[in-house]
Amino acid sequence: MGRNQDKVPSESTNSHRKITQVTCRDIFDLLRSAGRPWHGRLDEIDFLDGLYDLRAIPSTDSRPEFPTARHDIGQHRINNLDWEDDWIFEDPRFGLLNGPDEVLLAFLARTVHPEVQTNTDLAARDVDELNKLLAPDGWMLRATEFISGRPVYTPVLTGKAAGPSIPLPIRDDDVSKLDLVLGQTHHLLDVDGQGQARDLLRETTLHLRQDGGYYYPTPGDSWTEPSSEAVLYVEATLVPEFTQEVKMAIWRRLKMVLARFERDDVQSLVVEDALPAIPPVAENWRQLSQRPTNQARRERQLGDGYPTQDDMVFASRAELVVYQVLIELQRENQPQHAFAILPSPSAKMRDAGVRTPDFIVLGNARAVVIEVDGPHHYGRTRKADDEDRDRHWIRCGIPTLRVAHQHAEDRAALKARLREDLNRTLAGGRH
Repeated sequence: MGRNQDKVPSESTNSHRKITQVTCRDIFDLLRSAGRPWHGRLDEIDFLDGLYDLRAIPSTDSRPEFPTARHDIGQHRINNLDWEDDWIFEDPRFGLLNGPDEVLLAFLARTVHPEVQTNTDLAARDVDELNKLLAPDGWMLRATEFISGRPVYTPVLTGKAAGPSIPLPIRDDDVSKLDLVLGQTHHLLDVDGQGQARDLLRETTLHLRQDGGYYYPTPGDSWTEPSSEAVLYVEATLVPEFTQEVKMAIWRRLKMVLARFERDDVQSLVVEDALPAIPPVAENWRQLSQRPTNQARRERQLGDGYPTQDDMVFASRAELVVYQVLIELQRENQPQHAFAILPSPSAKMRDAGVRTPDFIVLGNARAVVIEVDGPHHYGRTRKADDEDRDRHWIRCGIPTLRVAHQHAEDRAALKARLREDLNRTLAGGRH
């Protein structure tokens, strides 16, 4: 908005606002959490002078010596400092919460203007975070010109709103996120005019599970990762309605949605009864059945096709190599310096549900988690998820060691690294 505008539009004049108060408050939280002033290197009056006519906005102070917002801010933010640092976000005179979109957007564009934010990289990161919040309401900040080689950002209508926001990545057991994936697929089928497929999808529940196959995450790379399948569970009476044509229509859109959320490993779609048939059992089922186990529970459920050793299952060849190297180190240590190896144990976390790390190693009254990272761990969002997982273990006082899958190709180097890491984390340099 211009410097000479007479007033900030009120909520009553804002009949076409696209940015919701949900987005506004998310943006305010983002600015508060940045740990730096919203007005950058300017003082608050200089910052706001670039957006408002502060002499035309009334004061909230009843004393005659403070008749305008300019006097008001000077008294309470410079002289006395008795307003909170984030006072601007809730002050109705400036319309950030309830005014037109253009008011908030002009304010945000000024926070990343070169006059305000001198660090170009920091401004670009702020714009990325702001655009994530603005996208569902159809707006973004875009660099449209440059001052002294530094970008100046301008609000731009994107023309369409984004779909439901789903934090990445989507795990196999993320029930609520998978339901949103179904919702997006349902919407796309409606746009396609696939009414039968759309209506049948409404009656399903989506799960993801490994199917025993493999795929190449990086084209041209020889490394493979386990592939998965999307499973639509539906009442048995509706299964016949899912003809090949219906399943192809659903899969075409579902695959596209899953790919957006970094689930390229999902390679196929199956439809199954929500209540599967009761399996037949032999009379000696008590002798044949195995005890319940938490070790590699997901891989055991999926059956054969995974590496095994010592009657334990491993999710990949790289994990098996790490296990074998740990056994060698275990045998080389003196008995008084022994450690135990727990492959793929299930652990109930306080705020993260059940986690299954690749290994937990116990020794010297200490513990360390070891994760073997495949190629898909190096994407930006997957890396962020890994850091979140590590943070849950750190809260328990347990560090995490991450081993890249490539290290399994050089056992000698892997052994040297694990010896050094375990020496530091478990024994404090004693081994």
